[in-house]
Amino acid sequence: MEEHNQDETKDEIVDGPKIAAEILNRMDPSNKEKIVKAIQTVSPEIATRIEDNLYNFDDIAELAPQGVQTLLKEVSERDVLLSLKTASTLVKDTLFSNMSERKRQIVQSDFEALPQVRLSEVQDAQRRILKKLDDLRTSGAIRTRTKHDVWV
Repeated sequence: MEEHNQDETKDEIVDGPKIAAEILNRMDPSNKEKIVKAIQTVSPEIATRIEDNLYNFDDIAELAPQGVQTLLKEVSERDVLLSLKTASTLVKDTLFSNMSERKRQIVQSDFEALPQVRLSEVQDAQRRILKKLDDLRTSGAIRTRTKHDVWV
């Protein structure tokens, strides 16, 4: 009788939507959009899980200043305020450093006066911002550099 290593017989648990998002993030934006739309028609709940993994809010810190400024023009100030509640220091610094001095003062003041909000509201605001970021990337209005890109 053969002995089997117990580790060899165990299945590895994988996060399919996360892996799918990683693959999609390496694709051309127009193809990515088509695939996500196709998945949406077949399985909306899986498409939502994939979209949640496409981008992380910390990705904003990887944008060039022009991209951050474009994004800030396209999203609501309320969403920016809410999103700051759980944003990393790096993302906060990135957002604030791409605002005019006057706008930064207003947003910081409004943020300090913002009462407690549900975490789900903050996550929804971040999702809306990331959706807008994805739309801007797909349309070519914002280009991002990833470790997989080759720039010449």
